[in-house]
Amino acid sequence: MRILSLTVQNFRNIEAASLEFPPGPQLFVGKNAQGKTSLLEAVYFLATATSHRTHRNNELIRKEAPAAFVSAVFESAGSQVTLSGGIDDKVRQFRLDGRQLPRSSDLYGHLRAVFFSPEDLEIVSGPPAHRRRFLDLGMCQIQPGMVRVLLDYRRVLRQRNALLKTRTSPEEARKHTLATWDPQLAKLGAQVVHHRAVYVLHLLESARQHYSWITDAMEDLSGEYQSSGTKNGWSEISQVPSLADLEEALASALRKSLDHDLAMKSTTTGPHRDDINLQIGGRSAFRYASQGQRRSLALSIKLAEGDLLTEDHDPPVLLVDDVTHEMDAGRCRKFLEKIAERGQAFLTFTEVPRERAMLQGETLWCVESGAFRPGSASDPIPLA
Repeated sequence: MRILSLTVQNFRNIEAASLEFPPGPQLFVGKNAQGKTSLLEAVYFLATATSHRTHRNNELIRKEAPAAFVSAVFESAGSQVTLSGGIDDKVRQFRLDGRQLPRSSDLYGHLRAVFFSPEDLEIVSGPPAHRRRFLDLGMCQIQPGMVRVLLDYRRVLRQRNALLKTRTSPEEARKHTLATWDPQLAKLGAQVVHHRAVYVLHLLESARQHYSWITDAMEDLSGEYQSSGTKNGWSEISQVPSLADLEEALASALRKSLDHDLAMKSTTTGPHRDDINLQIGGRSAFRYASQGQRRSLALSIKLAEGDLLTEDHDPPVLLVDDVTHEMDAGRCRKFLEKIAERGQAFLTFTEVPRERAMLQGETLWCVESGAFRPGSASDPIPLA
C-alpha cells in the first residue's frame, strides 16, 4: 500500500498543501508545531475517520476556517484508489473514488495505517480505556464489520446506563426493563470480547518477536486478555471461549451484577471494562517496567500492529511521529531497520536524522508554518 499524492486544506495548522510522493520513505523535518504531525494525522484520519488526539471536529479544522478537507490517491492490491474526507463542525463525510460513503464506519479497511507517536507509552502505562481504543482501531482495520458491532454495543450500553440512572420508575420496574436490554448487550458484547481477544493474542505473538529483537532477547514479553465479564484471562487463542459461551457468560454476569449496577448507576461488567495484562520477564509492565522497557514494548506492539494489518504482502502505511528522539543509538538503528524493511513510511524529525542512511531511497521534506517543500541534508533546519 502506497500513497501517491495527498491534498490537505485547512486541517489543523495546514492551510493548503498538495504533495506527490516518490517511492521510498518520506522524511518530514522541521521545528515543533509547524505541521509535521498534522500531516500524519490527516492520513490517519482517512484510514480511521478519527484522530489519535481528539474526538472534536472543530479541533481538526484550522482556526477561522469553516471546514477541512483531506484527499489521497493510493495504490492498494494493484489498483489505484482515491479517498477523500471533509469535516465541518457537525459531520465527517468521506468519498471513495467519488462515491459518498453512507457512514463514516464504511471507511475502514480501504487505506490501512499504523500511527507511531510518543503517546504510545500510554499503551503500557496509561488507563485501560486507552488500550481498548488502540486495540479496537487496529482490529477494525482488519475486520471493518466490527465497527458497527462496537457502535451498536456502545448504543445499547448508553441506554442501559441511562435506565440505571433514572429515578422516574420503581426499582422493580426498572429491573424488568433492564432484563429486556441485557440479552442484546450480551450478544453484542460477546462479539466484541471474542474478536478483540483473538486480535490481542495474535498481536502479542508478533510483538514478542519484535521485542526480543529490539532488546537482544534480554527479557521475555508475555500477556493476556482480561475479561471483566467472565472474570478470566486468556494468554492463548485456544483458550478464548466460543461466541455462544461468551454470550451466556456475559448474560449471567449482567444478571448477577444488577443490584450492584443499580447502586453504582452504571454497568460494571462487559467489554467496556476489559483490559490486557502485559508482562516483561514475568512481571507486570504497568508496575515494574523501566521507561526504556516501556518504550521498547510500545514500539514492538505497534510493529506487530503493522504485521497484522498486512494483507496479501501489502503492508499498511506507517506514520512515525518523532518517536526516535529519546532512543539510544542502538535502539534507534534497530527500529529504523524494521521500518526500512516494510512498506511506505512517513517519518517526522526535528532535525535530519543521523541514521538517515538506513532509510534508503528516502525523500526529504522541509516543514515550516504548515508549508511543505522538498529539501536536502544541507538545509539549515534548526532544532525545536
